[in-house]
Amino acid sequence: MDSQTPVSHAEQIQALLSNIEVLVNDNNADEAQPFLDTLNTKLKQWCESSEGPSTEQLELIQLRINTILVKANNAKNESSKAIIKHKKSGKAIKAYKNT
Repeated sequence: MDSQTPVSHAEQIQALLSNIEVLVNDNNADEAQPFLDTLNTKLKQWCESSEGPSTEQLELIQLRINTILVKANNAKNESSKAIIKHKKSGKAIKAYKNT
């Protein structure tokens, strides 16, 4: 008999969310797609299983996903601002050199 306890659906979901959150926090959200695909599959399997998640569990998962999305969008906006600022600086330097 195997002495290891099987990992619950909830634990698998939390582990995937943690991996996604780490990627977002490290500005590597583009690398999260495989984790997102697995998250989608695992959530679907859990919801279709005989011991599906409770409403509270789903609400907590949704809250965590929303928190990660806010962080990802904030990072994206900051990156966009930095790119625009860099482009403007480059144009200003080029204009200065041409005078």
